[in-house]
Amino acid sequence: MTATFSKLKTHFTNWREWELNPIVIKELRQAVRSWAVTGMLLLFLTVLFITSLTFLVTQSFQVEANLQLGGAMFSAFMVILAGASVFFIPLYVGVRVAAERQENNPDLLYVSTLSPACIIRGKFLCGAYMALLFFSACMPFMAFTNLLRGVDLPTVFFILFYLFLVVCAANMIAIFFACLPMSRPFKILLVIYGLFQSFALLVPLVRVSFQLMSSGVGAMMSGRNFWVGTLTFVGIGMAITGLFFVLSVALISPPSANRALPVRIYLTAIWLLGGLLSFSWVVQTGMAPWMLAWTYPTFALMMFALLVTVSNSDQISLRVRRTIPKSGLKRALAFVLFNGAAGGLVWVATILVATFFLTWQILLAFPKSMIDSSASNWFVTTTAYAFAYALTALFIHRKFLSKRPPKLAGVIAVLLAGAWAIVPSIVLFFLNQLSWKSVEGLQLGNVFNVFSLRDDDQRLYHLYFAFGWLLLMILINAKWFVRQVKNFQPLNRTQSPPVINEISPAA
Repeated sequence: MTATFSKLKTHFTNWREWELNPIVIKELRQAVRSWAVTGMLLLFLTVLFITSLTFLVTQSFQVEANLQLGGAMFSAFMVILAGASVFFIPLYVGVRVAAERQENNPDLLYVSTLSPACIIRGKFLCGAYMALLFFSACMPFMAFTNLLRGVDLPTVFFILFYLFLVVCAANMIAIFFACLPMSRPFKILLVIYGLFQSFALLVPLVRVSFQLMSSGVGAMMSGRNFWVGTLTFVGIGMAITGLFFVLSVALISPPSANRALPVRIYLTAIWLLGGLLSFSWVVQTGMAPWMLAWTYPTFALMMFALLVTVSNSDQISLRVRRTIPKSGLKRALAFVLFNGAAGGLVWVATILVATFFLTWQILLAFPKSMIDSSASNWFVTTTAYAFAYALTALFIHRKFLSKRPPKLAGVIAVLLAGAWAIVPSIVLFFLNQLSWKSVEGLQLGNVFNVFSLRDDDQRLYHLYFAFGWLLLMILINAKWFVRQVKNFQPLNRTQSPPVINEISPAA
Protein backbone atom coordinates (compact mmCIF):
# COMPACT_ATOMS: atom_id res chain seq x y z
CA MET A 1 0.00 0.00 0.00
CA THR A 2 2.84 2.41 0.87
CA ALA A 3 4.59 1.63 -2.42
CA THR A 4 1.36 2.37 -4.33
CA PHE A 5 0.92 5.75 -2.65
CA SER A 6 4.57 6.63 -3.30
CA LYS A 7 4.17 5.80 -7.00
CA LEU A 8 1.04 7.95 -7.22
CA LYS A 9 2.77 10.80 -5.43
CA THR A 10 5.74 10.61 -7.79
CA HIS A 11 3.41 10.43 -10.78
CA PHE A 12 1.45 13.56 -9.88
CA THR A 13 4.50 15.46 -8.66
CA ASN A 14 6.08 15.22 -12.11
CA TRP A 15 2.94 16.36 -13.94
CA ARG A 16 4.96 18.84 -16.02
CA GLU A 17 6.70 15.90 -17.69
CA TRP A 18 3.49 14.20 -18.77
CA GLU A 19 3.24 13.45 -22.48
CA LEU A 20 0.23 12.93 -24.69
CA ASN A 21 -0.61 9.37 -25.61
CA PRO A 22 1.43 8.61 -28.79
CA ILE A 23 -1.44 6.54 -30.19
CA VAL A 24 -3.65 9.64 -30.11
CA ILE A 25 -1.04 11.62 -32.07
CA LYS A 26 -0.64 8.80 -34.59
CA GLU A 27 -4.38 8.31 -35.12
CA LEU A 28 -5.17 12.02 -35.36
CA ARG A 29 -2.36 12.52 -37.87
CA GLN A 30 -3.77 9.75 -40.03
CA ALA A 31 -7.30 11.10 -39.61
CA VAL A 32 -6.22 14.55 -40.79
CA ARG A 33 -4.55 13.03 -43.86
CA SER A 34 -7.59 10.87 -44.59
CA TRP A 35 -10.16 12.19 -47.04
CA ALA A 36 -12.81 10.07 -45.33
CA VAL A 37 -12.83 12.20 -42.16
CA THR A 38 -12.41 15.52 -43.99
CA GLY A 39 -15.04 14.68 -46.58
CA MET A 40 -17.50 13.44 -43.96
CA LEU A 41 -17.06 16.59 -41.90
CA LEU A 42 -17.58 18.88 -44.92
CA LEU A 43 -20.62 16.85 -45.96
CA PHE A 44 -21.97 17.09 -42.41
CA LEU A 45 -21.59 20.89 -42.35
CA THR A 46 -23.18 21.17 -45.80
CA VAL A 47 -26.22 19.17 -44.72
CA LEU A 48 -26.60 21.28 -41.57
CA PHE A 49 -26.38 24.52 -43.59
CA ILE A 50 -28.90 23.36 -46.21
CA THR A 51 -31.28 22.16 -43.49
CA SER A 52 -31.15 25.46 -41.60
CA LEU A 53 -31.54 27.44 -44.85
CA THR A 54 -34.58 25.33 -45.80
CA PHE A 55 -36.28 26.01 -42.47
CA LEU A 56 -35.63 29.76 -42.66
CA VAL A 57 -36.76 30.09 -46.30
CA THR A 58 -39.91 28.10 -45.59
CA GLN A 59 -40.71 30.31 -42.60
CA SER A 60 -40.33 33.46 -44.70
CA PHE A 61 -43.35 32.44 -46.82
CA GLN A 62 -45.62 32.15 -43.77
CA VAL A 63 -47.61 35.13 -42.51
CA GLU A 64 -47.71 34.21 -38.83
CA ALA A 65 -44.55 33.62 -36.82
CA ASN A 66 -43.86 30.03 -35.86
CA LEU A 67 -43.09 29.94 -32.14
CA GLN A 68 -41.82 26.36 -32.42
CA LEU A 69 -39.40 26.96 -35.28
CA GLY A 70 -36.36 26.58 -33.00
CA GLY A 71 -37.62 23.27 -31.64
CA ALA A 72 -38.26 21.93 -35.13
CA MET A 73 -34.81 22.96 -36.35
CA PHE A 74 -33.17 21.50 -33.25
CA SER A 75 -34.97 18.19 -33.82
CA ALA A 76 -33.69 18.04 -37.41
CA PHE A 77 -30.14 18.91 -36.37
CA MET A 78 -30.29 16.30 -33.62
CA VAL A 79 -31.30 13.54 -36.06
CA ILE A 80 -28.52 14.55 -38.49
CA LEU A 81 -25.90 14.66 -35.72
CA ALA A 82 -26.97 11.34 -34.24
CA GLY A 83 -26.96 9.65 -37.64
CA ALA A 84 -23.56 11.00 -38.68
CA SER A 85 -21.86 10.32 -35.35
CA VAL A 86 -23.36 6.88 -34.64
CA PHE A 87 -22.81 5.54 -38.16
CA PHE A 88 -19.49 7.06 -39.21
CA ILE A 89 -17.27 7.50 -36.12
CA PRO A 90 -17.58 3.96 -34.60
CA LEU A 91 -17.22 2.50 -38.10
CA TYR A 92 -14.04 4.50 -38.79
CA VAL A 93 -12.47 3.69 -35.41
CA GLY A 94 -13.40 0.01 -35.62
CA VAL A 95 -12.06 -0.40 -39.16
CA ARG A 96 -8.79 1.26 -38.18
CA VAL A 97 -8.30 -1.12 -35.25
CA ALA A 98 -9.38 -4.17 -37.26
CA ALA A 99 -6.86 -3.31 -40.01
CA GLU A 100 -4.05 -3.32 -37.46
CA ARG A 101 -5.20 -6.63 -36.00
CA GLN A 102 -4.65 -8.52 -39.25
CA GLU A 103 -1.85 -11.08 -39.14
CA ASN A 104 -0.38 -9.86 -42.43
CA ASN A 105 -0.14 -6.29 -41.14
CA PRO A 106 2.38 -6.16 -38.25
CA ASP A 107 1.57 -2.60 -37.25
CA LEU A 108 1.91 -0.80 -33.94
CA LEU A 109 -0.05 -3.40 -31.97
CA TYR A 110 2.73 -5.95 -32.50
CA VAL A 111 6.01 -4.02 -32.62
CA SER A 112 5.33 -1.25 -30.10
CA THR A 113 6.69 -1.24 -26.55
CA LEU A 114 3.55 0.52 -25.33
CA SER A 115 1.29 -1.38 -22.98
CA PRO A 116 -1.99 -2.81 -24.33
CA ALA A 117 -3.95 -0.48 -22.05
CA CYS A 118 -2.10 2.53 -23.48
CA ILE A 119 -2.88 1.42 -27.04
CA ILE A 120 -6.61 0.90 -26.41
CA ARG A 121 -6.79 4.15 -24.44
CA GLY A 122 -5.25 6.00 -27.37
CA LYS A 123 -7.74 4.48 -29.81
CA PHE A 124 -10.64 5.44 -27.54
CA LEU A 125 -9.40 9.00 -27.02
CA CYS A 126 -9.01 9.43 -30.77
CA GLY A 127 -12.63 8.36 -31.28
CA ALA A 128 -13.76 10.70 -28.50
CA TYR A 129 -11.82 13.57 -30.10
CA MET A 130 -13.46 12.90 -33.48
CA ALA A 131 -16.87 12.86 -31.82
CA LEU A 132 -16.01 16.15 -30.10
CA LEU A 133 -15.03 17.58 -33.48
CA PHE A 134 -18.40 16.71 -35.04
CA PHE A 135 -20.29 17.97 -31.99
CA SER A 136 -18.33 21.23 -31.99
CA ALA A 137 -19.23 21.75 -35.65
CA CYS A 138 -22.91 21.16 -34.90
CA MET A 139 -23.09 23.15 -31.66
CA PRO A 140 -23.33 26.66 -33.26
CA PHE A 141 -26.30 25.51 -35.36
CA MET A 142 -28.03 24.04 -32.31
CA ALA A 143 -27.30 27.06 -30.11
CA PHE A 144 -28.79 29.28 -32.85
CA THR A 145 -32.14 27.48 -32.50
CA ASN A 146 -32.55 28.99 -29.02
CA LEU A 147 -32.97 32.44 -30.65
CA LEU A 148 -35.89 31.13 -32.72
CA ARG A 149 -37.84 29.89 -29.63
CA GLY A 150 -39.10 26.40 -28.97
CA VAL A 151 -36.06 25.08 -27.08
CA ASP A 152 -33.91 26.35 -24.23
CA LEU A 153 -30.13 26.24 -23.90
CA PRO A 154 -30.01 23.79 -20.93
CA THR A 155 -31.98 21.30 -23.03
CA VAL A 156 -29.61 21.81 -25.98
CA PHE A 157 -26.43 21.22 -23.96
CA PHE A 158 -27.89 18.32 -21.99
CA ILE A 159 -28.99 16.45 -25.13
CA LEU A 160 -25.59 17.09 -26.72
CA PHE A 161 -23.91 15.65 -23.63
CA TYR A 162 -26.23 12.63 -23.72
CA LEU A 163 -25.50 11.97 -27.41
CA PHE A 164 -21.76 12.41 -26.84
CA LEU A 165 -21.72 9.76 -24.10
CA VAL A 166 -23.61 7.30 -26.31
CA VAL A 167 -21.19 7.86 -29.22
CA CYS A 168 -18.17 7.31 -26.93
CA ALA A 169 -19.70 4.05 -25.67
CA ALA A 170 -20.37 2.97 -29.28
CA ASN A 171 -16.72 3.71 -30.14
CA MET A 172 -15.52 1.51 -27.32
CA ILE A 173 -17.83 -1.32 -28.39
CA ALA A 174 -16.55 -1.00 -31.96
CA ILE A 175 -12.95 -1.23 -30.70
CA PHE A 176 -13.83 -4.38 -28.76
CA PHE A 177 -15.34 -6.13 -31.77
CA ALA A 178 -12.38 -5.06 -33.90
CA CYS A 179 -9.98 -6.66 -31.40
CA LEU A 180 -11.66 -10.07 -31.67
CA PRO A 181 -9.30 -12.65 -33.22
CA MET A 182 -11.21 -13.33 -36.46
CA SER A 183 -10.33 -13.60 -40.11
CA ARG A 184 -11.04 -10.85 -42.64
CA PRO A 185 -14.30 -12.37 -44.05
CA PHE A 186 -15.77 -12.68 -40.57
CA LYS A 187 -14.77 -9.10 -39.78
CA ILE A 188 -16.50 -7.90 -42.97
CA LEU A 189 -19.64 -9.70 -41.86
CA LEU A 190 -19.20 -8.11 -38.44
CA VAL A 191 -19.02 -4.65 -40.04
CA ILE A 192 -22.28 -5.30 -41.90
CA TYR A 193 -23.87 -6.49 -38.68
CA GLY A 194 -22.56 -3.38 -36.91
CA LEU A 195 -24.23 -1.13 -39.50
CA PHE A 196 -27.59 -2.76 -38.83
CA GLN A 197 -27.03 -2.49 -35.09
CA SER A 198 -26.16 1.19 -35.48
CA PHE A 199 -29.53 1.74 -37.11
CA ALA A 200 -31.19 -0.17 -34.26
CA LEU A 201 -29.33 2.06 -31.80
CA LEU A 202 -30.22 5.25 -33.67
CA VAL A 203 -34.00 4.82 -33.36
CA PRO A 204 -34.21 4.61 -29.52
CA LEU A 205 -31.47 7.24 -29.25
CA VAL A 206 -33.51 9.78 -31.22
CA ARG A 207 -36.70 8.77 -29.41
CA VAL A 208 -35.16 9.43 -25.99
CA SER A 209 -33.78 12.75 -27.25
CA PHE A 210 -37.26 13.80 -28.38
CA GLN A 211 -38.67 12.84 -24.99
CA LEU A 212 -36.01 14.90 -23.22
CA MET A 213 -36.73 17.88 -25.43
CA SER A 214 -40.50 17.70 -24.97
CA SER A 215 -40.23 17.24 -21.19
CA GLY A 216 -38.18 20.39 -20.73
CA VAL A 217 -34.81 19.57 -19.20
CA GLY A 218 -34.25 23.12 -17.97
CA ALA A 219 -37.32 22.99 -15.75
CA MET A 220 -36.39 19.59 -14.30
CA MET A 221 -32.83 20.52 -13.36
CA SER A 222 -33.97 22.03 -10.08
CA GLY A 223 -35.32 18.68 -8.88
CA ARG A 224 -33.31 16.12 -6.96
CA ASN A 225 -34.76 13.12 -8.81
CA PHE A 226 -33.51 14.48 -12.14
CA TRP A 227 -29.89 14.51 -11.02
CA VAL A 228 -30.20 11.11 -9.34
CA GLY A 229 -31.48 9.59 -12.58
CA THR A 230 -28.85 11.39 -14.65
CA LEU A 231 -25.98 10.26 -12.44
CA THR A 232 -27.35 6.71 -12.50
CA PHE A 233 -27.45 6.75 -16.31
CA VAL A 234 -23.95 8.21 -16.55
CA GLY A 235 -22.60 5.66 -14.06
CA ILE A 236 -24.10 2.73 -15.94
CA GLY A 237 -22.75 4.07 -19.25
CA MET A 238 -19.27 4.52 -17.81
CA ALA A 239 -19.36 1.01 -16.33
CA ILE A 240 -20.31 -0.51 -19.70
CA THR A 241 -17.63 1.50 -21.49
CA GLY A 242 -15.03 0.48 -18.92
CA LEU A 243 -16.03 -3.17 -19.28
CA PHE A 244 -15.43 -3.16 -23.03
CA PHE A 245 -12.17 -1.28 -22.45
CA VAL A 246 -10.90 -3.99 -20.08
CA LEU A 247 -12.01 -6.73 -22.46
CA SER A 248 -10.27 -5.04 -25.40
CA VAL A 249 -7.05 -4.76 -23.40
CA ALA A 250 -7.27 -8.46 -22.55
CA LEU A 251 -7.79 -9.38 -26.20
CA ILE A 252 -4.65 -7.66 -27.46
CA SER A 253 -2.50 -8.72 -24.50
CA PRO A 254 0.04 -11.52 -25.14
CA PRO A 255 -1.09 -15.06 -24.28
CA SER A 256 1.51 -15.32 -21.52
CA ALA A 257 0.06 -12.31 -19.67
CA ASN A 258 -2.41 -12.54 -16.81
CA ARG A 259 -5.39 -11.61 -18.93
CA ALA A 260 -8.06 -12.74 -16.48
CA LEU A 261 -6.90 -10.65 -13.50
CA PRO A 262 -8.02 -7.14 -14.63
CA VAL A 263 -11.22 -8.47 -16.18
CA ARG A 264 -12.32 -10.40 -13.09
CA ILE A 265 -11.37 -7.58 -10.73
CA TYR A 266 -13.33 -5.08 -12.83
CA LEU A 267 -16.37 -7.36 -13.11
CA THR A 268 -16.33 -7.95 -9.36
CA ALA A 269 -16.09 -4.20 -8.71
CA ILE A 270 -18.99 -3.25 -10.99
CA TRP A 271 -20.98 -6.17 -9.55
CA LEU A 272 -20.58 -4.74 -6.06
CA LEU A 273 -21.26 -1.16 -7.16
CA GLY A 274 -24.29 -2.26 -9.19
CA GLY A 275 -25.68 -4.10 -6.19
CA LEU A 276 -25.24 -1.04 -3.98
CA LEU A 277 -26.87 1.16 -6.62
CA SER A 278 -29.90 -1.13 -6.94
CA PHE A 279 -30.20 -1.42 -3.18
CA SER A 280 -30.14 2.38 -2.85
CA TRP A 281 -33.02 2.59 -5.33
CA VAL A 282 -34.90 -0.03 -3.32
CA VAL A 283 -34.42 1.97 -0.11
CA GLN A 284 -35.41 5.23 -1.79
CA THR A 285 -38.53 3.96 -3.58
CA GLY A 286 -39.51 1.10 -1.29
CA MET A 287 -39.86 -1.24 -4.29
CA ALA A 288 -37.87 -4.44 -3.96
CA PRO A 289 -38.13 -5.42 -7.67
CA TRP A 290 -35.47 -2.76 -8.37
CA MET A 291 -32.98 -5.44 -7.29
CA LEU A 292 -33.88 -7.45 -10.39
CA ALA A 293 -32.29 -4.68 -12.49
CA TRP A 294 -29.03 -5.89 -10.92
CA THR A 295 -29.79 -9.63 -10.79
CA TYR A 296 -30.68 -10.26 -14.43
CA PRO A 297 -27.71 -8.39 -15.99
CA THR A 298 -25.39 -10.13 -13.52
CA PHE A 299 -26.79 -13.51 -14.58
CA ALA A 300 -26.37 -12.76 -18.30
CA LEU A 301 -22.85 -11.40 -17.77
CA MET A 302 -21.78 -14.43 -15.74
CA MET A 303 -23.09 -16.80 -18.40
CA PHE A 304 -20.74 -15.22 -20.93
CA ALA A 305 -17.97 -15.22 -18.33
CA LEU A 306 -18.54 -18.95 -17.80
CA LEU A 307 -17.99 -19.66 -21.51
CA VAL A 308 -14.77 -17.66 -21.50
CA THR A 309 -13.63 -19.30 -18.27
CA VAL A 310 -13.91 -22.87 -19.52
CA SER A 311 -11.91 -21.80 -22.58
CA ASN A 312 -8.89 -20.93 -20.43
CA SER A 313 -5.79 -23.07 -20.49
CA ASP A 314 -4.83 -25.29 -17.55
CA GLN A 315 -1.16 -24.47 -17.94
CA ILE A 316 -0.05 -21.24 -16.23
CA SER A 317 2.82 -19.38 -17.86
CA LEU A 318 6.03 -18.54 -16.03
CA ARG A 319 5.14 -14.88 -16.29
CA VAL A 320 1.98 -15.48 -14.26
CA ARG A 321 3.65 -17.84 -11.80
CA ARG A 322 6.16 -15.13 -10.87
CA THR A 323 3.28 -13.02 -9.54
CA ILE A 324 1.62 -15.75 -7.45
CA PRO A 325 1.88 -14.74 -3.77
CA LYS A 326 3.38 -17.11 -1.22
CA SER A 327 0.86 -16.39 1.53
CA GLY A 328 -1.94 -18.93 1.76
CA LEU A 329 -4.84 -16.47 1.92
CA LYS A 330 -3.45 -14.26 -0.82
CA ARG A 331 -2.72 -17.30 -2.98
CA ALA A 332 -6.31 -18.52 -2.54
CA LEU A 333 -7.61 -15.13 -3.70
CA ALA A 334 -5.15 -15.12 -6.60
CA PHE A 335 -6.31 -18.62 -7.60
CA VAL A 336 -9.81 -17.24 -8.11
CA LEU A 337 -8.73 -14.12 -10.00
CA PHE A 338 -5.76 -15.35 -12.06
CA ASN A 339 -5.77 -17.28 -15.31
CA GLY A 340 -7.18 -20.78 -15.26
CA ALA A 341 -10.51 -22.55 -15.70
CA ALA A 342 -10.65 -23.98 -12.17
CA GLY A 343 -10.34 -20.62 -10.41
CA GLY A 344 -12.71 -19.01 -12.91
CA LEU A 345 -15.41 -21.58 -12.15
CA VAL A 346 -15.12 -20.79 -8.44
CA TRP A 347 -15.29 -17.06 -9.18
CA VAL A 348 -18.42 -17.33 -11.36
CA ALA A 349 -20.13 -19.66 -8.87
CA THR A 350 -19.38 -17.33 -5.95
CA ILE A 351 -20.84 -14.29 -7.71
CA LEU A 352 -23.98 -16.14 -8.84
CA VAL A 353 -24.64 -17.66 -5.40
CA ALA A 354 -24.11 -14.31 -3.68
CA THR A 355 -26.39 -12.58 -6.20
CA PHE A 356 -29.21 -15.06 -5.67
CA PHE A 357 -28.88 -14.98 -1.88
CA LEU A 358 -28.80 -11.19 -1.60
CA THR A 359 -31.67 -10.68 -4.04
CA TRP A 360 -33.84 -13.24 -2.29
CA GLN A 361 -33.17 -11.77 1.15
CA ILE A 362 -34.01 -8.25 0.00
CA LEU A 363 -37.22 -9.45 -1.66
CA LEU A 364 -38.21 -11.20 1.56
CA ALA A 365 -37.46 -8.07 3.58
CA PHE A 366 -40.21 -6.19 1.73
CA PRO A 367 -43.50 -8.03 2.35
CA LYS A 368 -45.43 -5.79 -0.05
CA SER A 369 -43.33 -6.83 -3.03
CA MET A 370 -44.63 -9.60 -5.25
CA ILE A 371 -42.27 -12.57 -5.04
CA ASP A 372 -42.50 -15.05 -7.90
CA SER A 373 -41.20 -18.45 -6.86
CA SER A 374 -40.95 -19.56 -10.50
CA ALA A 375 -38.34 -16.83 -11.14
CA SER A 376 -36.09 -18.16 -8.39
CA ASN A 377 -36.57 -21.72 -9.65
CA TRP A 378 -35.68 -20.54 -13.16
CA PHE A 379 -32.53 -18.79 -11.92
CA VAL A 380 -31.25 -21.80 -9.94
CA THR A 381 -32.12 -24.38 -12.60
CA THR A 382 -30.54 -22.43 -15.45
CA THR A 383 -27.37 -21.84 -13.42
CA ALA A 384 -27.11 -25.55 -12.57
CA TYR A 385 -27.56 -26.49 -16.24
CA ALA A 386 -24.93 -23.95 -17.34
CA PHE A 387 -22.32 -25.34 -14.94
CA ALA A 388 -23.24 -28.89 -15.92
CA TYR A 389 -22.68 -28.08 -19.61
CA ALA A 390 -19.39 -26.32 -18.79
CA LEU A 391 -17.99 -29.15 -16.67
CA THR A 392 -19.07 -31.73 -19.25
CA ALA A 393 -17.30 -29.76 -21.98
CA LEU A 394 -14.16 -29.57 -19.85
CA PHE A 395 -14.22 -33.34 -19.33
CA ILE A 396 -14.73 -34.05 -23.05
CA HIS A 397 -11.94 -31.68 -24.04
CA ARG A 398 -9.52 -33.03 -21.42
CA LYS A 399 -10.13 -36.72 -22.21
CA PHE A 400 -10.62 -36.78 -25.96
CA LEU A 401 -9.38 -33.46 -27.39
CA SER A 402 -6.49 -32.56 -25.12
CA LYS A 403 -4.22 -31.68 -28.04
CA ARG A 404 -6.71 -29.13 -29.37
CA PRO A 405 -6.77 -25.46 -28.24
CA PRO A 406 -8.45 -24.82 -24.86
CA LYS A 407 -11.02 -22.47 -26.39
CA LEU A 408 -12.64 -25.52 -27.94
CA ALA A 409 -14.15 -26.33 -24.52
CA GLY A 410 -16.38 -23.25 -24.70
CA VAL A 411 -17.53 -24.25 -28.18
CA ILE A 412 -18.33 -27.76 -26.93
CA ALA A 413 -20.42 -26.30 -24.08
CA VAL A 414 -22.49 -24.27 -26.55
CA LEU A 415 -22.86 -27.27 -28.85
CA LEU A 416 -24.02 -29.43 -25.95
CA ALA A 417 -26.75 -26.96 -25.04
CA GLY A 418 -27.82 -26.62 -28.67
CA ALA A 419 -27.71 -30.36 -29.41
CA TRP A 420 -29.72 -31.20 -26.31
CA ALA A 421 -32.39 -28.74 -27.49
CA ILE A 422 -32.47 -29.73 -31.17
CA VAL A 423 -31.96 -33.51 -31.17
CA PRO A 424 -35.28 -34.37 -29.41
CA SER A 425 -37.17 -32.18 -31.90
CA ILE A 426 -35.42 -33.90 -34.82
CA VAL A 427 -36.33 -37.34 -33.45
CA LEU A 428 -39.96 -36.29 -32.98
CA PHE A 429 -39.99 -34.87 -36.51
CA PHE A 430 -38.95 -38.18 -38.06
CA LEU A 431 -41.49 -39.98 -35.87
CA ASN A 432 -44.16 -37.55 -37.17
CA GLN A 433 -44.95 -36.46 -33.62
CA LEU A 434 -43.48 -32.96 -33.62
CA SER A 435 -45.88 -30.28 -32.38
CA TRP A 436 -45.88 -27.24 -30.15
CA LYS A 437 -47.27 -29.37 -27.35
CA SER A 438 -44.40 -31.84 -27.64
CA VAL A 439 -41.83 -29.02 -27.76
CA GLU A 440 -43.30 -27.41 -24.66
CA GLY A 441 -43.41 -30.77 -22.88
CA LEU A 442 -40.91 -32.02 -20.35
CA GLN A 443 -37.42 -32.44 -21.84
CA LEU A 444 -34.93 -33.11 -19.09
CA GLY A 445 -31.49 -31.73 -19.85
CA ASN A 446 -32.77 -29.02 -22.20
CA VAL A 447 -32.13 -25.66 -20.57
CA PHE A 448 -34.37 -23.85 -23.09
CA ASN A 449 -37.28 -26.06 -22.09
CA VAL A 450 -37.27 -24.45 -18.64
CA PHE A 451 -38.57 -21.16 -20.07
CA SER A 452 -41.58 -22.74 -21.83
CA LEU A 453 -42.88 -24.85 -18.93
CA ARG A 454 -45.88 -23.68 -16.93
CA ASP A 455 -46.26 -26.57 -14.53
CA ASP A 456 -44.35 -26.16 -11.26
CA ASP A 457 -43.89 -29.92 -10.89
CA GLN A 458 -42.13 -30.15 -14.26
CA ARG A 459 -39.88 -27.26 -13.28
CA LEU A 460 -39.04 -29.17 -10.12
CA TYR A 461 -38.08 -32.22 -12.22
CA HIS A 462 -35.73 -30.01 -14.20
CA LEU A 463 -34.20 -28.73 -10.96
CA TYR A 464 -33.55 -32.25 -9.65
CA PHE A 465 -32.11 -33.40 -12.98
CA ALA A 466 -29.85 -30.35 -13.31
CA PHE A 467 -28.44 -30.75 -9.80
CA GLY A 468 -27.95 -34.48 -10.31
CA TRP A 469 -26.07 -33.91 -13.54
CA LEU A 470 -24.02 -31.14 -11.93
CA LEU A 471 -23.11 -33.31 -8.94
CA LEU A 472 -21.99 -36.12 -11.27
CA MET A 473 -19.79 -33.72 -13.25
CA ILE A 474 -18.30 -32.30 -10.05
CA LEU A 475 -17.30 -35.78 -8.95
CA ILE A 476 -15.82 -36.60 -12.33
CA ASN A 477 -13.80 -33.35 -12.47
CA ALA A 478 -12.82 -33.38 -8.78
CA LYS A 479 -9.40 -34.94 -9.44
CA TRP A 480 -8.66 -32.36 -12.12
CA PHE A 481 -9.72 -29.51 -9.82
CA VAL A 482 -7.51 -30.72 -6.96
CA ARG A 483 -4.57 -31.03 -9.33
CA GLN A 484 -5.11 -27.45 -10.51
CA VAL A 485 -5.14 -26.21 -6.92
CA LYS A 486 -1.90 -28.04 -6.12
CA ASN A 487 -0.18 -26.78 -9.27
CA PHE A 488 -1.04 -23.17 -8.44
CA GLN A 489 2.25 -22.47 -6.72
CA PRO A 490 4.64 -19.50 -7.00
CA LEU A 491 7.75 -19.89 -9.08
CA ASN A 492 10.79 -21.06 -7.17
CA ARG A 493 13.33 -18.34 -7.93
CA THR A 494 16.21 -20.24 -6.31
CA GLN A 495 15.84 -23.06 -8.78
CA SER A 496 18.16 -22.83 -11.75
CA PRO A 497 16.46 -22.37 -15.12
CA PRO A 498 16.14 -25.46 -17.30
CA VAL A 499 18.89 -26.11 -19.80
CA ILE A 500 17.56 -25.80 -23.32
CA ASN A 501 20.58 -27.10 -25.20
CA GLU A 502 23.40 -28.84 -23.38
CA ILE A 503 25.61 -29.08 -26.47
CA SER A 504 27.78 -26.02 -26.74
CA PRO A 505 28.07 -24.57 -30.24
CA ALA A 506 31.35 -24.67 -32.10
CA ALA A 507 33.67 -21.70 -31.78
